Amino acid sequence: MEDQAVASAEPMNEPATHSVDELWLEVLQQVSARTSHELKGALNGVAVNLEVVRSRSARPDAAAAAVAPFAASAADQLDAVVGMTEALLKLARPPREPVDLGDTLDSLASLLAPLARAEGGSLRIESQREIGGSLVRARGNVVRLVIGATILAALSRKGDIRCRVDVGEETVVGIECLDAEGPLELPSDVMAVAAAADIRVQSEGQSISLAFPRAGAARQRTPERA
Repeated sequence: MEDQAVASAEPMNEPATHSVDELWLEVLQQVSARTSHELKGALNGVAVNLEVVRSRSARPDAAAAAVAPFAASAADQLDAVVGMTEALLKLARPPREPVDLGDTLDSLASLLAPLARAEGGSLRIESQREIGGSLVRARGNVVRLVIGATILAALSRKGDIRCRVDVGEETVVGIECLDAEGPLELPSDVMAVAAAADIRVQSEGQSISLAFPRAGAARQRTPERA
């Protein structure tokens, strides 16, 4: 009986792994569902413009100037398709650890920025320094979950979203929804995952600040109760 109890016990102050992964899967499904229209639209644009190029270039009197704008438009839309597809595939694969926060944020922004523009807003990333190589201690799917859920919450306001990254002793991501009404909040289950991973979440008005412990930093353990 004692061996069975030890085997079934979970680490203190850590959510069950499958719970984190399931929560992230739900967020990824939301991201995929909300970006599918933009991805299909870009693919359709590529097909339409290439068909125009094909049909006009087949005419005996075809001139390069007549098809060049359509070829350029197809190339731009193809670049958008490639960028969104690469980001989606990267987020669908198991994350490398320790996690590069900048890479995760770039992937989510690549998928969700076109959606923000389509809805009349914007999504941009600002940083005082290069954020690539900003390794954090939290598990990969925890980082994805917390950042993804925050950006989705901001997108629901249909405004301009600014993601500010400050790299120091902690890597802090501030996500602000400009001109939004009411406080920006995260679901309670996401808040619980963040707390268990020592990610400090501060909500103030239309902004949420996420402070991630850097890789290699000592973990702050919750004191045991007497």
